[in-house]
Amino acid sequence: MKLYEATNGFIGYSYVRCNVWANDEKEALELAKKAYKESDEAKIHGNRYWENIELELIVDSEKDIEPFYTEPTD
Repeated sequence: MKLYEATNGFIGYSYVRCNVWANDEKEALELAKKAYKESDEAKIHGNRYWENIELELIVDSEKDIEPFYTEPTD
């Protein structure tokens, strides 16, 4: 499993980010987009909030766990 930090270019108190555990970068991007889309419940940011995702690999682990993501925060 790999841990990614997913950012979208938005800034609040700090830069907006979520963490994603995934098997590969493709899965991480899909989960990150889902996390950002779900967090924009009020639909105030538009598509660019979840379509402009950048991933940074934080941890590359041999441990196998279920993929998941955290709620975006700033």
